[in-house]
Amino acid sequence: MRRTKINMNERRIEQGMPQAERILLRSSPSEDTGPEMGLLLGHALAMDHRKVVVGRDLMRSSSMMKEALIAGLMSSGADVIDVGIVTCPALAMAASKGDCAVYVTEYRGYGMISGYLLVNTNGSLFRREQIRHLDKFFVDPPELPESGSLGHVFRYLDAVNVYNSRVRSLHPDRAECTIVLDCNCGPVAESAPQILNAMGADVLSMNAQRDLDYRSGEMDDHGICSAEVRRQVESSPGSIGIAMNKAGTMASILDERGRELTPEQVFALTVMFLRPKSIAVPIDTTMLVDDAFHGRLDGGEDPDTDLSDGETGLVRTTIGAAAVCEAVASGAELGFYDGGIMYGNLSMMPDGIQTAAVIAGMAGNNSINQIVDGFPEYLRNSTAIDCPCSAEAFAREMEARIQDVEGTRTVRGDAWRVDMEGGWYLIRLARCPDLSVEIIAESKDKAYLIGLMEIAGDLVGECVRSQ
Repeated sequence: MRRTKINMNERRIEQGMPQAERILLRSSPSEDTGPEMGLLLGHALAMDHRKVVVGRDLMRSSSMMKEALIAGLMSSGADVIDVGIVTCPALAMAASKGDCAVYVTEYRGYGMISGYLLVNTNGSLFRREQIRHLDKFFVDPPELPESGSLGHVFRYLDAVNVYNSRVRSLHPDRAECTIVLDCNCGPVAESAPQILNAMGADVLSMNAQRDLDYRSGEMDDHGICSAEVRRQVESSPGSIGIAMNKAGTMASILDERGRELTPEQVFALTVMFLRPKSIAVPIDTTMLVDDAFHGRLDGGEDPDTDLSDGETGLVRTTIGAAAVCEAVASGAELGFYDGGIMYGNLSMMPDGIQTAAVIAGMAGNNSINQIVDGFPEYLRNSTAIDCPCSAEAFAREMEARIQDVEGTRTVRGDAWRVDMEGGWYLIRLARCPDLSVEIIAESKDKAYLIGLMEIAGDLVGECVRSQ
């Protein structure tokens, strides 16, 4: 039988998929989010995916949204591999058992209905074009199967154990350190304490019980680290703090002084400890990461990693998690985006549990706060300039003029980065709400930073005036 095009479907055809794309990829709040979204997503995924791995976090709404998704998949003839309540990294590792995977997880804003993260078999997020492909369902809905052809649900209960064993195998050395660990009452409680204890760390676990809709009182900017973690670290000399988000994709780190490290500092420490031959970062990433990768933070420069761009070395991608995922899938050992670190030897998903293990391994033989205290200070400035011409016209002019500027040039889409001896500047088009040109510059020297902003501003002005 043929699917009836209800009003919701017709409205979505008119609006297209950008709204769904935002929900699915970034778990952003939307008034359109509800169980019907799961049904529609299940129908759409079943067009090209006959076996889908599904897992969820502990939020109450995630259970509801998961069942709606499964109903949509089954009613369209797709089989489901249900891995239960797991972390997002564990779901990503199990994704290879199907044609794709879906993680049902809370929104960043408390009180919002859960949404969906779409994951490829290698553990990477769906690319933008994959999301837009789902629009085909709303244009030409397929026929529903007969009752005898409905999909089946299979249980896979070993996803967490497989994940824990894999991460533990990557850390053979003992980590002689004390860790205050906040599990945020999420499924991460079944992975992070076990792995860190197995590494030899003395772990004080907080909020390690399962608790639906748990939310701590005082949170940091990322909604991860509670004030209680800081108090515990400050009252336990020599300890470090690690606070996990519920899904296990992010970890906030507090050094021995109770100081919360920035995500960039955590990534720099990870690079210094693991010594990867290749990393992938967005084009606007700080010089701190460059210095860590090239060995300049601990007394030298690694000649084997002296590559600014290419298949190996430091790969700068367009801004977006999917772009970094793709670079890691193509061979980069580590990826970094929006505070999350991806590990090519695990999956393409940001993995805060592995990050916790890496920092624990580093803390076993080093003082984290002393290392961070040795990091240089990086100064950054930014501005936005209205763009009266079209994006296409500006890009054409920029492409022509950037060829003659001094420095190492990296171009990714509508973003142009120029690295110079004392810093870098970035020019990129911003399309929301109106077209503008954003300029970002970074340097260790204030005067040099001012000069970079002036150079970039002059270049943008020339491009605009030439129209």
